Amino acid sequence: MEKSTTSRFLSPIMFTGTLLATLIVMTACGGGGSSPTSGSTFSGTISSFGSVFINGIEFETGNSSISIDDINGNEDDLKVGMQVTVEGSVNSNGSTGTATKITFKDDIEGLVIANNIGSGQTTGTIDVMGQTVTVTDNTIIEGVATPDLITSGMIVEVSGHSSGTGSISATRIEVKAADFATYLATHSEGVEVKGVIINHDQMNSKFDIGGITVDYSAAILKDMPTGSFDSLYVEIKSTSGIDGVSGELIASRVEIESTGEKGHDGDDNEEMDIKGLITSGINGNSFSVDGEQITVNDKTEFEGISKSDLMAGVMIKVEGYYLNGELIADEISAERESSNKVSGTVESKTKTTTATNSGMVTLTSGLVVTVTSETIMKDSRDNGFMPDPKFNLQSLSQGDYVEIRYYTKNGVSTATKLERDDM
Repeated sequence: MEKSTTSRFLSPIMFTGTLLATLIVMTACGGGGSSPTSGSTFSGTISSFGSVFINGIEFETGNSSISIDDINGNEDDLKVGMQVTVEGSVNSNGSTGTATKITFKDDIEGLVIANNIGSGQTTGTIDVMGQTVTVTDNTIIEGVATPDLITSGMIVEVSGHSSGTGSISATRIEVKAADFATYLATHSEGVEVKGVIINHDQMNSKFDIGGITVDYSAAILKDMPTGSFDSLYVEIKSTSGIDGVSGELIASRVEIESTGEKGHDGDDNEEMDIKGLITSGINGNSFSVDGEQITVNDKTEFEGISKSDLMAGVMIKVEGYYLNGELIADEISAERESSNKVSGTVESKTKTTTATNSGMVTLTSGLVVTVTSETIMKDSRDNGFMPDPKFNLQSLSQGDYVEIRYYTKNGVSTATKLERDDM
């Protein structure tokens, strides 16, 4: 049975919250006449700007609080490809909403040990402080032109779909510095990595995060328990980097992240909308997306995917609610991945709705591609132009050169990523 996009928000339990949120938006600017649902949480990748697009929803941010790695920020600090959590409400049209809080925390900001991407290639893996970072066709790269130009010793910030156990499918990689010394000059707290602790050796003050051993013998410990650290989700900072002899990361600080478990700490009946990568396949009635444990039951609805298809590496969207600390899935839907790539010059564009980033782009070759609110939009021009960090469909002009990743279904080609570039 197919379920309406917004039906899950209209439960009697949440009626009071819905009424309150409606009154708030009626008195706010730019409400557009659509009454919002009750407050919810959304986890996903920033795909473009107009306001901020996450999971296909355009969130107004005028009164939002924005946190960037635990520091107060603003919308200019948000970038395409960042994996963020949004607290807010969605209007009854299901495509627009209002964010009250947007939180970004990177997965790692650390030393590149090895780049396994061949010269001239755009996909592959990079070893960043013992974490395997996978670069895909949709990964946003900043600081170098292509990912094969990232070299050992560079400091990179990575955001993406993290298992918490050593693997990250990157949605964004930004080169922060050419080397560790240069980085430390402006980042006194040092490099950092987040992950789940394994192999805790209390006697020698060591443990593993992914594929690297951490020596915390001289580190400040914050909120860490006595006894074993195993299975705790933590953040490690290092001002000394990797020891040249042992290959171990020398920690200067170890701190529990949130409750010590990866994922959002949801209250009972709090609604969650998460778009991400399955990091642990279905086992009985549970699986994980981006390290967040999810439970299915006999009421869970599946769209374009079945329970048996819930395998590691599959991109999905889950709508659900928290109960007794568990995220219970109401609906699980498959996300389409691009299988085609085309480059060419824009002949024309047509906006098909009032939405900021929805319409059609026609190339001089005659190919017509649909752009949606989920299309990743990036401006990479640097030959006489300043790239537009808020690039969207409205910014696109006839004559622009673009590279488009897309898939075709029922004769319609839909862009997953559109990048404006130099010819």
